[in-house]
Amino acid sequence: MCAIFGFVNYRHAISRRHLKELVNRLAVASEVRGTDASGIAYVKNGELIIYKKPKPAHKMRFYFPDNTTVLTGHTRMTTQGNAKYNYNNHPFAGRTADGTFALCHNGVLYNDDVLQRSENLPHTKIQTDSYVAAQLIDKYGHLNFDTIAKMCETVQGNFVFTLLNDDNTLYLARGDNPLCLLHFRKLGLYVYTSTRDIMSKAITGTFLDNYKFDIIGVDEGEIIRIDENGVLTKDSFVPDYCYDYYGRYHAGYGTQSGYLFDICNLFGVAPEDLELLYDMGYCDDEIEMMLGDREYFQMCLDEARVCVGERF
Repeated sequence: MCAIFGFVNYRHAISRRHLKELVNRLAVASEVRGTDASGIAYVKNGELIIYKKPKPAHKMRFYFPDNTTVLTGHTRMTTQGNAKYNYNNHPFAGRTADGTFALCHNGVLYNDDVLQRSENLPHTKIQTDSYVAAQLIDKYGHLNFDTIAKMCETVQGNFVFTLLNDDNTLYLARGDNPLCLLHFRKLGLYVYTSTRDIMSKAITGTFLDNYKFDIIGVDEGEIIRIDENGVLTKDSFVPDYCYDYYGRYHAGYGTQSGYLFDICNLFGVAPEDLELLYDMGYCDDEIEMMLGDREYFQMCLDEARVCVGERF
């Protein structure tokens, strides 16, 4: 359960102070989904810059130039690849004929070992499952809708990917994990986070309170492209993410709930407890936020057990 966040500042109408505040709040709010490592990527004078450390976001100091057009960030909860070795953390760097790019991933991929062999990918010391996505794009030779769709259809697991090219083009590819994307037209600003709750916590009480925004819907199987001028285009892919943590196919998967069942043990939560909460009508986003607040989770679970006892 990691988090992604970032912005596209295509009109350059926002002060450096406000952008710094925005990134800090986005990163800290995203800690609810991971505190093992944090990182950002941006383009400076045509060069892709990646800055990451095995630290929670609130202990990081994120620096980027005043004229930064696009920034993509990540907070990590480790599932594979020890976070203390910084090369295992996001964003990951890649290179194609179109230039260098940075990739961030929220979710878990289950067939990275298989793809290493079947796709004849180069051996690497990076142990994180997410890195196979960057390697596939490297292999395909270009960064565009077609290659991102091919990568998304090749990996198996749960995901939202962000890919930033060194020409300040941002791609967001959504599998079955959540994504919240807002457009502040008057400012010429896009802002994205993993969930609406994170977005609300990050921007409430900031300079953005004074501006209207549009919610950009991103469906499962969609790829969003935003260029340096703020032009947004969409494409799609057919996801293949109906697999659990052990690579077993489940016809009932293909929603965020599948991902939550895969990671619940990391929070000391039994699958049957999740099933009970779903039976009581809680949705994916609500349960995901509960996992980040153990006391609140236990309270809701106790209430659900009482209700079950009353019924039966």
